[in-house]
Amino acid sequence: MAFRAQMRANEAVVQELIAWLRSTTPDQVMDEAAARLADGVCEDDLWAAGVLTACRYLNNQAHNLMGFVSHAMIGCEDARQLAQGQPDRTRYLLLMQALHQVVADLHDPYFGPYQLLPAWPIREATVEESIRRLRHDIRMGEYMAVDHRMVGLNEVLSPEAIADLILDIGLEGMVTDDHALISPVLSLCMIDLLGWEQGFDLLRWAARYSSSFPINFGPYDRSVALRAEFDLLAGPRACAYQPERVDAVRARLLAAAPAARPVLTAQLLAEEGCSPATVIAAAAQAACDMYLMVEPVPHSDYDSISREVAPIHLGNCLRLLGEALHYMQPSTQVLAALQAGSMLERGPAVISREFRFVPFEPGRPYPYGEDVAALAAHEPEQLLVCLAEAMPAHDYRRATAAVQAYADKDGCPEAMIRLLTATACTDNGTLLHNVKHLNAMVNEFRRCHLPDRWDYLTQATRFLTWYCGLTTTAYCRADAALKERLDL
Repeated sequence: MAFRAQMRANEAVVQELIAWLRSTTPDQVMDEAAARLADGVCEDDLWAAGVLTACRYLNNQAHNLMGFVSHAMIGCEDARQLAQGQPDRTRYLLLMQALHQVVADLHDPYFGPYQLLPAWPIREATVEESIRRLRHDIRMGEYMAVDHRMVGLNEVLSPEAIADLILDIGLEGMVTDDHALISPVLSLCMIDLLGWEQGFDLLRWAARYSSSFPINFGPYDRSVALRAEFDLLAGPRACAYQPERVDAVRARLLAAAPAARPVLTAQLLAEEGCSPATVIAAAAQAACDMYLMVEPVPHSDYDSISREVAPIHLGNCLRLLGEALHYMQPSTQVLAALQAGSMLERGPAVISREFRFVPFEPGRPYPYGEDVAALAAHEPEQLLVCLAEAMPAHDYRRATAAVQAYADKDGCPEAMIRLLTATACTDNGTLLHNVKHLNAMVNEFRRCHLPDRWDYLTQATRFLTWYCGLTTTAYCRADAALKERLDL
């Protein structure tokens, strides 16, 4: 796919907005952002300024095994996608929450002050040797050298080749920390707005991130071996998405023992003619089934946010793995599908006190049948009211049951998505996780055509019901500013 060369936003305006974001404070940014919207500043200019500020002026290096990452940059694109088609108030809230996250991280001593400086290019005698050295440096954690090698390769490779390379590198670390894959995909999506010239810095950031913490390369190395063993080096046997096969493949992935899932994905690709898009879609639905078997983490538990976020990251990663296929060469697409099997081997694990994955143990899945039956007489409009009341009450059973009952009544999905989105952007202090993961589930819901696609919105609801009302200080400032400045 071809990348836009120049920024679609107004570059001069974006530079002024970057200077504003660097100089404002977390308690002022909501009112100032509302004032700019009231003055007619283009939303695309604000989105571009937010993501470029986060990329250039935040230190996104990891400090523990699971990674330590500013979500200001990687949350921007999910918020921007989710905002499309929403009412003005919701759309502005999503934008303002994303800008607040940027400014909050700029004032966080773990992330700033910092500046991503220009890097001079390093090149070896051949492109192949430059790539080999880049990947070696990433595995060794030499992130400063990686930065220079990325700049050198950008001078001799096409944007399409760079995109494929950085995604292949992301596949290496995604089972240890799915941000290794999530970050470059969201960066590539944002390049449609930023253009390649400005957006390339986001890929520098993604490569530095993959270089900066210990990664278990075992799953990736196994996928490379399976690709060779099953004669898939030239690419998959089938390329087109096969929606009619997704449900059966999903059932087989769920029925297989976790350790058997990577080999099963190889067999599906090589022996049964499944395309990577089909395998990944089936894996995403299997992951959704698994997530609904995970019990919410108590709010009072140690590091509860990280522990609650960890299971749903599986679904977010698989959704972005599907999007990544559009930027990948055929051979890399095979690896992506094989790594989907590796992710299902891990499952929707939670985090231990040592910040390690705890193996997934399935529980009774949400929603519970008796809860859905209790709401069966309600009309769709009543069920939306029920859902709106259940989420801030952290009533997981009633909230998830309302989604299923609404689906059973053939309720309008876009009305429910509007409600979920409006709920997601009322919270702050949660690293945009509520926005990021809702967007992932909405995208999967719209892509899926199976009757139980509503499970994706059930998953999103279960997650939002945990977060709803957790931290709302910044939202309250945004709410007041929108009323005063825009009468919203």
